[in-house]
Amino acid sequence: MPEVSPLDQQTLNVYRAVLFHKEHDPHKLARLVRSDSDAVKAAIARLTELSLLAPSRDTPGALRAVDPSLGMKVLFQREQDELAWRKHRIEQNRVALAALAAEYMAESRTGSADGTEQLDGIDDIRNCLESLTESCQRELLAFHTAGGPAEKSIEATRPLNERALARAVRSRSIFIHSITRDRATRAHAQWMAAHDCEIRTAPSLPMRLLIADTTAALVSGLPGQKATSALLFRSRPVVLAMRALFDAYWDHASPFDQAASSREAEPGELTPQERKLLQLLATGLTDDAVARALGIGVRTERRMVAELMERLRASSRFEAGVRASRRQWI
Repeated sequence: MPEVSPLDQQTLNVYRAVLFHKEHDPHKLARLVRSDSDAVKAAIARLTELSLLAPSRDTPGALRAVDPSLGMKVLFQREQDELAWRKHRIEQNRVALAALAAEYMAESRTGSADGTEQLDGIDDIRNCLESLTESCQRELLAFHTAGGPAEKSIEATRPLNERALARAVRSRSIFIHSITRDRATRAHAQWMAAHDCEIRTAPSLPMRLLIADTTAALVSGLPGQKATSALLFRSRPVVLAMRALFDAYWDHASPFDQAASSREAEPGELTPQERKLLQLLATGLTDDAVARALGIGVRTERRMVAELMERLRASSRFEAGVRASRRQWI
């Protein structure tokens, strides 16, 4: 069924001319409405389609204007018919997509008996993120580590976030401190904060994480996990454990506005990131693992280590650890 579009001023002017002047010749109508013949012919075709112009009984081949009151009833009926057709089409699409979604859930994902699903590929992960965000009704919790989504991906997710916020979903996110070095991620955090999302930052995060309503947790970025894979947990004990982990990090994270100020450390004072770096090195982690935990590059991590060793006047990392412990830096 063709859509009933609003009557534009040009079409209304032609209808008025036919109605009041009993004129049907396109060239004469064009002069009456101060337009060109082609535009008038298009308006006549539109009015005929809407049943506002009908064949004249007095002059075969000519057109007459239908009474506006009758024309209004005709248009109203067409609108009602179109609305009924739209509702029918929407219901058909809903049923078809619901059946397809059920089939997709049953066939395309590799789930296990404990409610864990392995997702492989960026598209599957993004589909899952969209589904969790769209279905969430109460609360979204997230860890945002380094190497987050590209700017285009961020823009694509904003409508989902806006709809979730419109449903009064509470959003709490922890970004890694190095967010201040990435323009797109920093801007995204600022956008979230401006839209009443609660934002904090931490010097390190163990993984990427999204928890929706304590019913599902999506995890990626675990040690040994491929960059293009993720795990979806639906087991309630597992999700609650993830929630407890989030709360522990949340309690020790810094408010976003404080971290964003990029305050310079006083001489001899450690920044939160430097302190965390020393703590991670003390556990025996490699440079790659430390850099990943801090959300920085390996070269940056090594430069920071060298600067700390110089400040501690240490000739080895072991000596640096000893001197840092004596200063109660770790």
